[in-house]
Amino acid sequence: MMFFFSIFTSLLLGLLSCLIFFKEKKNLNFRFLLNLSLPIGMGISSVIFISLTLFGLSFFLISLIEIALIIFLVFKVKDTKKLIDQFEWFNLDKLLLSPILLLLTVIYFYAWLMDSGIFYFDSIKEPHGLWDAWNYWNLKAKIISRAPNYWPHVLHQMGSDDFHPDYPLLQTGYVARCWLYIKNESVWIPIVVCYIFTFCTIGLLASSVSIFTNKTKGFIAGLILLCTPFYMTMGDSQYADNTVGFFYLATIILLTFARREASIKPQLLIAAGITAGLSAWSKNEGLLFIVCLFSSQLTLLFFKNYRELLTEFKYLFLGMLPILLLIAYYKIKIAPPNDLVNAQGAQTFIKLADFSRYATVSKWYMEQFSTFGKWVLNPWWLFLFGILYKGISIKGNKYSLISNFTLFLLMLIGFFFIYIITPLDLVFHLSTSIHRLFFQLFPVFIFIYFLAIKGNSPIRKPASLT
Repeated sequence: MMFFFSIFTSLLLGLLSCLIFFKEKKNLNFRFLLNLSLPIGMGISSVIFISLTLFGLSFFLISLIEIALIIFLVFKVKDTKKLIDQFEWFNLDKLLLSPILLLLTVIYFYAWLMDSGIFYFDSIKEPHGLWDAWNYWNLKAKIISRAPNYWPHVLHQMGSDDFHPDYPLLQTGYVARCWLYIKNESVWIPIVVCYIFTFCTIGLLASSVSIFTNKTKGFIAGLILLCTPFYMTMGDSQYADNTVGFFYLATIILLTFARREASIKPQLLIAAGITAGLSAWSKNEGLLFIVCLFSSQLTLLFFKNYRELLTEFKYLFLGMLPILLLIAYYKIKIAPPNDLVNAQGAQTFIKLADFSRYATVSKWYMEQFSTFGKWVLNPWWLFLFGILYKGISIKGNKYSLISNFTLFLLMLIGFFFIYIITPLDLVFHLSTSIHRLFFQLFPVFIFIYFLAIKGNSPIRKPASLT
């Protein structure tokens, strides 16, 4: 019972925050809002919990503060009933008018049920997750839940070679918070948390593509993730890759909403800043994402006044600032240096000049296009066919498509050079991580792809979420 209460408080925290972000929008899509709200609420709960334990507050007091914040947001969200009345719910009448859409709906929910079953049985088989889960993420959650006011000292004293105490604490902190709620280190807590992040990513992708294009493409986008075998493995392994992938996707979706109208919506840019910050609170790769996020916006200098762009930067930075301060404190005061960063030195320049390393990394990058996802038949030609058959159009979402695609490319380039300078054995590092890094970006790629393909439904109202 207390576990459901802990999840419910996070849902309320995220939902109320998102209602404030989208306060000027009409016809809110409930499926989109739910899939966006729950992980954001979980991320905010993790930030609150970890931040207040650093101040030495008891868990009981932290819980009261979180509830007080929810009450404050309830009063902040005016005309809540009016907003709820605007939600677009499941409409069976529309589906019955379109046999193709009805068929896709049935296939989508069948795939969702099948993947949920796979997730469940994999979790029964490996209730503690795979190696990284029980050796890093869940082990640190146990340390925090058992010593909520002393965990910084414990992590600070532990070596970084095998335990990686420098890894960010979003998923770890949230699991520890839930364990403290139920007063039991149940294996089902990390399982349910990872299920939520995995399936909310799928739901967010499908609903957002539906909003920006049409429902048919939305279901197809969701089905691509649902039918990717290794994506479920990434989720039920209890790693944080699907977690950080959710916040990558949420950030570019919020940026796309913010730039959909002639005038920028500051509250949506702040929301994008929050989700970008939460990506960095999920995994270290999120810090690279933030650097690439700001770098990618510079491409818009060819289309926008620099003052307007600086204003957008300001709101993005305001959104992520509190989370960045927490990350900075954690990295400087508590966690030992990251092993990849700490091992850099004169050898870095030698590796950058070693062209054999470029050849090795390039080979692994190319191989991912044939093995990525572990499909029975490689589906990449379908993406190419869609481009050749439909063509590309940036009309209506020009700024978003340019900046988002640049961000995607910069992330791939950033990952590439991390491998070039890695102090670990290069082949070992590639074999154990490259597929996970690609999967972090896969939902982002699908969203950009469907946003760019021609034949999208006309936008009746730029501000509408129908």
